[in-house]
Amino acid sequence: MESLKVKVEGGYLYATISGDVNYPGICVEFVADDESDDVLSRPTVLIEKPVDDDLRVLVWEDEDDEDYTTEIKFN
Repeated sequence: MESLKVKVEGGYLYATISGDVNYPGICVEFVADDESDDVLSRPTVLIEKPVDDDLRVLVWEDEDDEDYTTEIKFN
């Protein structure tokens, strides 16, 4: 899988291509240098264009919840 890793203060931005052919897009995560082992979710932004649906952005803001916290749809 193609990826891009960019060093930023405090960690890395890690971008990967979404592997789901029905939801093609790109995922960008912040991976902290001092990340603990018990984190359920990293700060993440997923931009995808589902088949037969609108472009959308999903955001994971809560490290204690594995589900996304915000959805933005573009039409």
